[in-house]
Amino acid sequence: MLFFSIFAKYPIDSESPERKIMIDANTTTMASAVPSAMTQNKQSHSNRRWLLTRWALVISRPLGACCAIFAILVLLGYFGHVESFYRPIDGGPATNPLTALCILCVAMGLWYGNTGRKQIFQLVFALAGIVLSAAKLIDLNFTMNISPALTPFMDIVQNDLNAGKSNATGLNSAIMLFLLSVSLVISAFKKTILIQILAFISLAVPLVSYTGYAYGFNHFYGQMSLLTATAGIFLALSTLCTTGNKGILRAILSPYVGGRIARIQIMLGFIVPFSMGYLLIKTFLKTGDGNLFGIFVVAITWFIISLVCASAVMQEMVDHKRRHAEKSLLLSAMTDPLTGLFNRRKFYETAHREFERIRRNESQFGILILDLDFFKKINDTAGHDMGDKVLVQVAKILKQSIRSVDLVARMGGEEFAILLVDTPYQGVERVAEKIRANVETMEVEGWTDIYQPITASIGCANSNQRPRLEEIITLADEALYTAKAKGRNQVCLAEA
Repeated sequence: MLFFSIFAKYPIDSESPERKIMIDANTTTMASAVPSAMTQNKQSHSNRRWLLTRWALVISRPLGACCAIFAILVLLGYFGHVESFYRPIDGGPATNPLTALCILCVAMGLWYGNTGRKQIFQLVFALAGIVLSAAKLIDLNFTMNISPALTPFMDIVQNDLNAGKSNATGLNSAIMLFLLSVSLVISAFKKTILIQILAFISLAVPLVSYTGYAYGFNHFYGQMSLLTATAGIFLALSTLCTTGNKGILRAILSPYVGGRIARIQIMLGFIVPFSMGYLLIKTFLKTGDGNLFGIFVVAITWFIISLVCASAVMQEMVDHKRRHAEKSLLLSAMTDPLTGLFNRRKFYETAHREFERIRRNESQFGILILDLDFFKKINDTAGHDMGDKVLVQVAKILKQSIRSVDLVARMGGEEFAILLVDTPYQGVERVAEKIRANVETMEVEGWTDIYQPITASIGCANSNQRPRLEEIITLADEALYTAKAKGRNQVCLAEA
């Protein structure tokens, strides 16, 4: 199922946002109901992207139901003396009735789930599975004889054993079922990571048995029948799927690059070594060449290295895009969209940093506050498009009039601020006068050629002996109002 999830297609759902009419005493307006269309679209898109986790939660119970059917068929096989029901391969291992009971207990526990009142049923079945599997583990490790008393159809099992047939619950089956039963008990305490770890360990046991069947290694699968191995895989996957929206499995099923890489690695990490191992075994049995094992080790090593390198390249590509997006986002948060100048936030941030620097170095900087004269007249006469055109042209003039180390920002409307780095009092006035003259002589097609020149009033302040940045900005702002009061189109300096 994990391999299939790589190629899953996400269906596109459509939702129509609800609308409601709000009637006012004076006006009737249409307003979007909450949540808005944008919010609903985002939620719908997010749900579609995490579709694999939702599938995992949905299929967990059907997988458990399949295992319950397996177990019931095995028990019916013993009841009706149909050997093929519990021994799928003639002469091979059989599924012991005790194993079938354990599988049925775990499957029923998964079917009931761990929510609401059904949780008590899950705990009952889980504890029954623990008792049955633990009894077998005790017998195998301490040479005791507890499990036969709990095993139904023991006479049939004994006849098979007397006939030299394999019909016993092996150590690997007992461990697998014990871990799965314990994971069901733990699910009541919401320990997701521990549940997933136990389920992954349990999944490894039947996978090893399947490898033994594929390679023809009897000691790989031991006394685990093909039915038991299949049921074990389904039970482990079902247990994992119950936690599909959390922990390790959520990361694997993630629709983002990390999840995609993980699914590809899981698929290739299973298929490639399994296929190469199969070819190695078949070739070795024919030729008896022991060097093939060394070739296999080298090939697997380079396969792992290649997989890691490919993952690193993919991660770097995605991370590069993320870094670029973050940089663009940060720049947009600091930039005025119309003029391309820095905004008020960036100006204050840079000014504070510069103020701390001059306090250490005992240098000076200047601040200019510029406001276009009679800007409202431009908007009223020629429209807002012309006003925007004027602001863009003024921004170009301001950038051309200062050094690269200085900073110019649009503070809002027709007001601009300029930070002059390492500039004494006389230099502040000289730069301000240069800017005023450049603004007055600039040409804006559609305005200056028809109406009148554009002028600006500028207030200046210097940081010399000022204890706070806010005081410098306030002085420059007051100087701006003085320049306007004196008739506009002039530079006014705060007192040194």
